[in-house]
Order: sequence, then structure tokens, then C-alpha cells
Amino acid sequence: MREKIIAAFCLSILFGSVLSAKSIRFRCMWRDDPSTTMVVGWDQVSGNRPVLYYGPSDQGTNCNAYPKSKQPDQVISAKGMNNHFVRLSGLIPNTVYYFVIKDSEGLSQRYSFKTVPNDPEKRLSIIAGGDSRNHREARCNANMLVSKLRPHCVMFDGDMTADDTAPAWRNWFDDWQYTIGSDGRLFPIIAARGNHEASNQSIADLFDVKHEELYYALNLGGDLVRIYTLNSLLPASGNQKAWLEKDLKNNSQITWKLAQYHNTIRPHTSSKPERDDLLLNWATLFYKYQVNLAIESDAHVVKWTYPIRPSREPGSEEGFIRDDIRGTVYIGEGGWGAPLRASNDNKSWTRDSGSFNQFKWIFIDQYGIEIRTIRTDGANRVAEVNHNNIFNPPIGLVIWSPSNGDVVKILNSNPPPPAVQQELLVSKKPNPNIPPAKDDWAGIQPLDIDFSTGGVSVDYKLKTTCDVTIILINKEMKEVTRALLKGQAPGPYIKKLDMNKISAGEYLLIIKANNQVIRRCKIKK
Repeated sequence: MREKIIAAFCLSILFGSVLSAKSIRFRCMWRDDPSTTMVVGWDQVSGNRPVLYYGPSDQGTNCNAYPKSKQPDQVISAKGMNNHFVRLSGLIPNTVYYFVIKDSEGLSQRYSFKTVPNDPEKRLSIIAGGDSRNHREARCNANMLVSKLRPHCVMFDGDMTADDTAPAWRNWFDDWQYTIGSDGRLFPIIAARGNHEASNQSIADLFDVKHEELYYALNLGGDLVRIYTLNSLLPASGNQKAWLEKDLKNNSQITWKLAQYHNTIRPHTSSKPERDDLLLNWATLFYKYQVNLAIESDAHVVKWTYPIRPSREPGSEEGFIRDDIRGTVYIGEGGWGAPLRASNDNKSWTRDSGSFNQFKWIFIDQYGIEIRTIRTDGANRVAEVNHNNIFNPPIGLVIWSPSNGDVVKILNSNPPPPAVQQELLVSKKPNPNIPPAKDDWAGIQPLDIDFSTGGVSVDYKLKTTCDVTIILINKEMKEVTRALLKGQAPGPYIKKLDMNKISAGEYLLIIKANNQVIRRCKIKK
């Protein structure tokens, strides 16, 4: 009954939108660099000559106020929809773009999307999962959580619908509108094919995938992460394996490598077959070229493994053995709305497994990967993340917490030095603009604390308009606090710093103008 209510609500939303807009069923994707491009897609149900107007400032539905416009690059009639795709390029990384669509019959509402950073020092949030086939209530719940968690992108590894028919796909895209943020933000989808997609053409036509064979790779965050989308409905060997190995070999500089594909190599339910072909052709390459994380679906259960590698040596099971140093973590296995199965086939290298509706919430930075399993039922009870801090779980979010803990971490064995340590790197030649190491603070000018106020005053002078950063660092070279003063005009300045809440000890105060050190002082409290 509840599922019928959800479905009826979805239909009421759809019919209401048709009355006020001729462009519906929105989605956005990437064909090229995610930091500078975006594809916006929709179903044009009536009207003609649609044009997308866009820009980095919110002009609402005033299409003439947007600085740029573009007509569709591709129009495909597929699955009962008139799919239009506008391919945007030359965009600014890590930037929100707002857009409206105007056609012969009117205007859409205002939407937006955000390009990803091309800076490996920026943290990324990714949602990953698949199998949304049958149950619309469960599917809408998961979609709604996408809108509330506001990721940089969604990795969706197949089986969107049960039968790949036009009515099923129209329903799927109607439900996908629940992923749109409360402010009109669209979140890009990286789509893979599942066994319930009858052909590659379904995914290519509906998501404007550039590669007809549906195996491809995208970089996010510059060289921070490369996402491999593979097609487990094609032979794992031959051309696909050759492409994968060549690309992995040519991208050895990437910090993190992720792979998504539909069929699970070693399902954690006894009702699904083993995929030895994927183990032989893909898992061996994952180990050889250090793919850190593999995301699978199809089994409709929940799992994450310890780091494992292909092996037949003593202690291995089903062709894998645990390897905490160089192994790949495998997670999955579907649960976005497809019928759940029993989790009854654990291995010695299984970390945890279960059976419930879920997807994975993944954080990635230079220092590690964090993976959480999110229970997606009851999404209406979950608050929205802070738009300025999308990494803080919102109130009401249910994170799976098995006995092994609620976060799987993959740590970088060779991490870069923290940014604060990079600021303190010492030149062998004395340079007044480069702060000393922690054991060589003796020659730095001290600042006295005003005992009446508990603060210190520091002066500096700017020759040009600058962004000024003030950083306080302790003797362990850890940052205590930081302040950014944007667009300060030329001239002398005196800044007062409150030290009342700072613990007793020795500190180094660094002042930087446009990222160049202009002053450093020592404070003892």
C-alpha cells in the first residue's frame, strides 16, 4: 500500500510539472573532463526550438540575463522520450552554473549543476550503488537521499529498470527527479550497464555516453581519482581488457583508482553465479595496477571486503586472499530498489555483509578513502547536509554500523605532507620569507601577550591588494587556527588576535599575502 502511495505521489508531481513546463525528466552527465564540461539532458515533451541559457550567476528564470546559450547537440527519440542533450565545455572548475531552458511554449524552472574541482587537494563526495529495478518506494527513498547528501557525482552501476521498456524508463526518470536538490541542483550520474538493460544502446541513448561499448574512464580532482566504468555484459577479455590495461598503465600517476561494473565477481548470495571471467581478466589487473576500490551490484545484498588479491595459495578462498598492503576493497552489491536477497555466502575475506536497501557514501582526498553504507529507507526523516560542509552526516541519516565499525578506510601509504607542513619547509639557505623548522624557532621575533586582554597585536604592510591568510601553528607543526581576509587594500595593518582560548605553549604565527609569507612571529603563552 505504501509503495502505491509513493507511486501516486510521483505521478502527481509529474503531471503537475507537465502543466507548467515542456522540458522534464532532467539529468546531467559527463562525456569529457568533469572539471570543465557538463552534459545537460531532458525529455522535451512538447514545444520546439529549445535553447539552454546558462552562466555562473543565478539569474532565476530571466533567460536574457544569462551570458551564454546553447542549442541541443544531440536529440534522440528513445524509450518513449524525446531526449535532448546540450554538451557544455569551457567551464570553470569547482563552479556552480545556473540554467533555464526556453522553448516555443515557455520556460523551465531554474536549475543548476556544479563542475568538480581539478585540484587534488579538494575532498570529493561520491554516492555509489545500483539495482533500482522494481520497488519505486525504495528507489524514491534512495533518490531523495542523493538530493540531501549533495555529492559531487553518483556512480550508478546498472539495472535501472526491470524490463528496459519505455514505460519503465519514463517512470525511472520521473523518480530520478527526486535526486534534484532543494535549490534546483542536479548531481551528475556516471552510468554503467546492467543485465536488465537489454543492450548498450539503452544507456548510450539515455545518458549520452560517449563510448558505445560503455567502458570508459573519467578523472575527478585532477590526478586525485580516476573512475573506471566497465561493461560486465560484454566479454571481460579481448578489447575491453586490452583497453583497461593500457589505460591503467598510462595513468600510474593517479592517487586513487576506482572501478564500477554490474555483475559481482564473488556474490555474497548463493543464488547468483560466480564470475571467474571477471576475476581472471579484471581482478588480476586491479591488483597489478593498484585499483583501490571496486564497486559491484547484481546480487541485491550488502557487502564490503577486506583488501584482497587474486590467489590460489594456501589460505585463499574462491580465488582471493586477504592482502592489507596491496589488495583491492570490493563493495556492493546493489540495493537501490531491486528485490533483496539473502546474504548467505560470506568468505574468509568478507568484512561484513547484510540485506537491506542501501548505497555507498564515499569520501576521497589525498590521504585516504572513507566508505559508509547508508540505509536508504525512511529518507523523509533525514535532514539535508550543510551546503558548505557536505561531509558532515545530517541529522536522521542511518549509517550501517556492523561489529567491525561503520567506516571502511583505505589509507594512502605515501601521502603528501599536510599543507601546513608545506608552508614550513625550510631552505638550506636563510630566507626571511620561509619559516624555520620546529626545532629552529630561536631566531624568530617574539610577540608579547597583552595580559589585560589576553591577545597579541601583529603589524604588516601590503603593497598591492591581496588575500591575507593568518595561520597559528603549534610546536608539533599542527595548525591551530586559520583566518582568511579577502581583498585587503594596500597599506599598513595592525591585527589583534585573541589568545584566550588557546592552550599554554609555544606557537608560530604566519602571515601570507596571496600565498607568499610576509611575516612570521613567535608567541609564548
